[in-house]
Formats: sequence, C-alpha cells, structure tokens
Amino acid sequence: MALGLPSAALLFLASALICSEHYSLFSERSRRGSSWEQAGGLGWPEAVSRRPRGQKAREAHAKDCGIAPLMHMFKGSRIVGGTEAQTGAWPWLVSLQIHSGRFGAHVCAGSLVKNRWVLTAAHCTKDARNPVIWRAVIGTNNIKGSEPYSKKIKVNAIIIHPDFNVESYDNDIALFHLKKAVRYNNYIQPICLPFGVFQRLNKNTTCFISGWGRTKEEGNVTKELHEAEVHYISRSFCNSERSYGGIVPNTSICAGDEDGIFDSCRGDSGGPLMCYLPERKRYFVMGITSYGYGCGRKNFPGVYSAPSFNQKWLTEQLYQSSNKGILNINILLGQVLIALGSVVLLATP
Repeated sequence: MALGLPSAALLFLASALICSEHYSLFSERSRRGSSWEQAGGLGWPEAVSRRPRGQKAREAHAKDCGIAPLMHMFKGSRIVGGTEAQTGAWPWLVSLQIHSGRFGAHVCAGSLVKNRWVLTAAHCTKDARNPVIWRAVIGTNNIKGSEPYSKKIKVNAIIIHPDFNVESYDNDIALFHLKKAVRYNNYIQPICLPFGVFQRLNKNTTCFISGWGRTKEEGNVTKELHEAEVHYISRSFCNSERSYGGIVPNTSICAGDEDGIFDSCRGDSGGPLMCYLPERKRYFVMGITSYGYGCGRKNFPGVYSAPSFNQKWLTEQLYQSSNKGILNINILLGQVLIALGSVVLLATP
C-alpha cells in the first residue's frame, strides 16, 4: 500500500534524523550522541539542591512514584537481541515522536517524572527543537500507542540543560513539558527521581533498561517495548584504557554488561536506567541513556547521564518554572528564551 503524503513526509524526516548521526565514538551508538550547535561548559554540577518552595508537594510526589501496579519484580530480557516487555511493566516509559497529523515516528524515549514532565536526553533535540512537531506517547508497549489506556500528548516546551556539552556529552539532559497533564492509571505512572538515594547504587543493585530501539547494532528498531536487566559498572572500569579511556563525563555513569550481552541501542536514547531499591519498594531513574560505542560491544557498556548530578537544575525546572509563568507565555513560534539559566523552547499555546 502506498504511503499518504503526510506519512511519507514524516518517515522521510525520521530517516533524516537517524541518518544524520555520525558514526564516531559519540555516534548515538547510534542510539546516542551526535553534534548540534549548542555547547556549554564543563565542570561538576551541584549535586545538592537548596530547598525551594513546594517541598511538601515534592515529598508527596516521592511517595507516589516508581511503582508499576501490574508488575512485581521480574527478570528482564535483552533489548539488543531481546524479547518484549510485559504489558504495564514500565508505566513511565514514553515514546517521544515527531508527528504530522495522526502519524508519528519514534525518535527517542523518555521517562514520565510528573504528570506534565518527561525527562530525556538533550541530544535527542539535535535536529528538531521546535516543540510543535513533537508529541509524547505514554502508557503503551506498542509504539503506535493504539491501546485505549495510552495517551498521545503534544509538547508545550523543551528545556535543555544550559551546560550540555556537545563534545563531551556532559549534562546530556532535557525536559519536555506537556500541553496537558496525564491522569495516572495502571499503565501510566511516574518514576521516582534519585535525589537522596543515588549513593546507594552499586553493582548489586537491580537495574533495567527498556525501549523501542534496535535489537542489534545493525538491526531494525522494534514496534514493541523491549527490556534488559543490567548492572552498574564502576567508573574505574568504564574509564579505563580497555574501555572508554577517560572520556566518560563526571555527570554520567556506566551500566550494562562488561561482555556486551545486554545493552541499549539506536532509538533507546533518552530512556531511563531504572533501578529498584527494595528498602523503598520502588524504581528510581538513576540514569538517562546518553551514548556508547556500538551496541552490545565487549568492554563498552552504555553511558548514562545521571540526574542526581543535576538535582539543583531539575528542581528549579520541575517545581519553580511553572510558578514563574515561563511555560505559558504566548510568543512567536520558535522563539528562544533564556529563563532560569536554561534554554527554553516554547510552542504557541
């Protein structure tokens, strides 16, 4: 069957987004990493935030996150060469898509962290920074989001970390603000932010990755959500000469498998490294899929931007931005504002 014009144009755009990536060490693995115009400074972000207003709201949110109502703990399978995730396993997983009318093309993954906020990687917006062309598909295992409980929501604003560095992938973190809030159900839930618990992450922590990316390095993306159980990999190994040789940013961590058995790949960018803390009985987003060398290669695990190192910035955006009114200004399409020290791209309401 021939594609209609909107569909064909959309697929062309999605292909252009993927094919424009450079096959280098930072080659989006291709899941991850490529160059774009914005570059920021290096340095270690503040890991401890001041306590802004709304602390009670944050504490309430922390008690109501990181729980998948339909799933108990279970063994995961691989993304690279793996099988499908069970329905409702990861209710905070979001497919961020370029859309045209009813058609959408998956570009990156993200994590629902509040009812109007999706956490993802800054490099995902490399070729498409206009919020109008994006949508978030939430509460689905199928990339089309055709289930009655799934939601397709337009994006109101994209906020990129001001110190995202194109060369090092330091601070590879961004937030998508949705045009309307989602209602939580068994298939749509937020994941917990790792503030105050990140230090508990170690090789014995049970962690998972999940996404719609390629199932092998030169394979195709998948329409159904896949998953993998992985573990934290020490900086001493990941930055050693037999691995990344000292280039892993201070704001990132490594996870996967030293032998390359379990890994994320192209199309998994922006998705969460989800770690379960039994004492809290919930999942935390310890990392954001950022970059890597190939997919599933021995000694080259995935590199994940760690939200905990950007606690101050995230707290400002999630709990203060809306109060300052920067996300509801009626401005010309595509205008760039500098607000709260971040690049904020807004769509018309």
